[in-house]
Amino acid sequence: MEYDRRHFLAGTGAAFFCTIAGHRLSLDQPADMSALAQDIKVPPEVAAAQGATDASSAAGKRATGAEYWIRAETMSWDIVPNGHDAMMNQRVRGKTKFSAYGYRQYTANFASPIGPATIPGPLLEVNVGETLTVHFENDVDVPVTMHPHGVFYANEMDGAYKGKFTTPGGFVQPGRRFTYLWEAHPDSVGAWLYHDHGPADPVTIFKGLFGSLIVRDPADPAPPDAEYFLTLHSLQPIATGLRQQFECINGRAYAGNTPTLHAQVGQRVAFHVVTLDNDFHTFHLHGHRWTDPSGEIIDTKVMGPAESHTFTIESEDNPGRWLYHCHVFTHLHMGMAGWYIVK
Repeated sequence: MEYDRRHFLAGTGAAFFCTIAGHRLSLDQPADMSALAQDIKVPPEVAAAQGATDASSAAGKRATGAEYWIRAETMSWDIVPNGHDAMMNQRVRGKTKFSAYGYRQYTANFASPIGPATIPGPLLEVNVGETLTVHFENDVDVPVTMHPHGVFYANEMDGAYKGKFTTPGGFVQPGRRFTYLWEAHPDSVGAWLYHDHGPADPVTIFKGLFGSLIVRDPADPAPPDAEYFLTLHSLQPIATGLRQQFECINGRAYAGNTPTLHAQVGQRVAFHVVTLDNDFHTFHLHGHRWTDPSGEIIDTKVMGPAESHTFTIESEDNPGRWLYHCHVFTHLHMGMAGWYIVK
């Protein structure tokens, strides 16, 4: 068999990854999600609450604010839908479709979907002083959850699996619902992650169960003219069953498939970048510089797993077709790159 550069880079990772419910999992071998689901024990408090309704999980605590209905679903996902790497101007070989998990937004009471399930999931928005209410339903084959970063929540709203100490919000079984309440305090302003934190993570995260959450301050200046949310992450054989690993931005790999960002000269452009896998990434935007929170002028930001970074170009002044990408070279050439087009 012939190997190109991508196959060589994808084969450099360690095999053993972790153990979940007695199953030894390897990054280069697909996980059997059905077997995992059968062998994960239902925590005592979750079992005791199985007769409860969705509404009782938030009884007496609901507040005015943003409200979402989100369902975790199985879907077919193509990592490289056009089959081409526009940066290198060459075809991407091999299979790129897999059975993924995605969060999908619905209208009130899950009446009808608002678009398809996606990687990442729908953007959740809330203002300072409000409570974000998320009605969650699990329609995949393992227990999953929604766990937020950056906002305030009570212990039972954590959305995290904790073994025998798990509360119902940390173990939402297939076909069941839970309502999460998360509060947006003044120190929560900014862009954050949400993701599954159930008993099968991080495999479920590698399969697509994550998204962005932003807390806005209504007292801030006018919103930007263009705003982009980007997640740097990997899709690996343990989750995809594919022969190679892909380094992705928003579920896609290689320029022309990853988000193509657009702006015009004179516009105020905001970037919200988050990372979510086992690696460190470096977000680099060609032809531009910005000021990080320390006051340093930079054009490359180093980010560890589950970090977020926001910056704003106050007045775009450099037209052209620009690359944005991770500056870890293996990540760049395994797909973590895209176009930023300024007219």
